Amino acid sequence: MTAISLFSRILGPAFERLPPALKSIHDARSTKLYAGRCDIRGGGPIARAIARFAGVPIAQTDVPIEVTVNVMDASEDWIRKFGTRRMQSRLTCRRQRIEERLGPLVLTFNLSAGQERIVWSLYSARLAFLPLPVTWLMECAATESVHDGRYGFDVSAGVRGIGLVVHYRGWLIEHHG
Repeated sequence: MTAISLFSRILGPAFERLPPALKSIHDARSTKLYAGRCDIRGGGPIARAIARFAGVPIAQTDVPIEVTVNVMDASEDWIRKFGTRRMQSRLTCRRQRIEERLGPLVLTFNLSAGQERIVWSLYSARLAFLPLPVTWLMECAATESVHDGRYGFDVSAGVRGIGLVVHYRGWLIEHHG
């Protein structure tokens, strides 16, 4: 029996219509390693403090990125290294949505798959067990797509009244060990 990946479970038949680069990073293999480059923008002092608390990357241009994805039965651990800065999150399925845990911050997203992309749209947020009003987060979304045959990502988060916390985008290619 073939294992079904987390993203395949959530996206259903739309997962099979995705380009190979998107299906590959979200398949059910137990360990995957990717490397690439990205640009990171950040906000002001309060936004930088929020970014440090959440463990998201700091502003840099053309930074090397490594991503290791470890797949378990019901979850995926994503370990990202932006230069020397490490960011780790755990993805799980919750009521047909993707839940991402970044330390004490838990973000739940609706996923949708188009012909060439996966779009993450924020559904809810909480700090530990305390729900956060989604209206506080003026923008928290991600898009995965294919650029020049490579996996591409574009992730942004901002807080109402504070502005941009982080925006990072770039590309990855798989490293076969």
